[in-house]
Amino acid sequence: MWINANFYKISHYFGLLILLMKYPKTFITVSLVFASIVSSAQFKLPINNAFRSDFQKVVESYPHQFEEIRGEVVEKNPQSVAYASLLKPSGAQESMIMQYSSDQKAIYSWEAVMLTTEDFEEAEKKYKWLFNQLKGLNVKYVADLYTLRGTYEIPEESRKFTTSVLTLHEPPMQLQKLKVEISMRFEFPEWKVGMTVFEKEREDTDHGNIY
Repeated sequence: MWINANFYKISHYFGLLILLMKYPKTFITVSLVFASIVSSAQFKLPINNAFRSDFQKVVESYPHQFEEIRGEVVEKNPQSVAYASLLKPSGAQESMIMQYSSDQKAIYSWEAVMLTTEDFEEAEKKYKWLFNQLKGLNVKYVADLYTLRGTYEIPEESRKFTTSVLTLHEPPMQLQKLKVEISMRFEFPEWKVGMTVFEKEREDTDHGNIY
């Protein structure tokens, strides 16, 4: 039995060797195609359709100051009011809508915490995942699609705050001030990864709460 099994293995090996010698170009082509398929499978980031669908709903409510998804008041301060968000995107830990005062005008932002961890690498992975989910996303408004574009800002453990900002390419008037910010903030002893949808009129130094 042992001899037969090993004889089969040796015969199989020499059979493959003969094919390789007889058709070297075909073997190389097949190998390259197989390697390409494996490589694509390994490095292609999975798309979370549930998360994207929830984000679409947030954008749809943006022109109406998030009224459709704005819940009850949970906290009041002299410069801001916090509302519960009726929409918590897939995978989010928390979500909230903030109202800020600016020149007698109320400005609203929608915020969500996607991850809280003490591990920098885990936070960085989630931060990059969020950016990749949203960059290139076609957001529907009324009957047209508008693409989110932005530049990825690489986080560093020595920095306490990193943001990557995305905006819509050639948006309609109702969405011209829309801004999406992916953030990674260190609040001892944890890293918080979140996202914010807000108007450009808000001060750049005000990055929202992310709780």
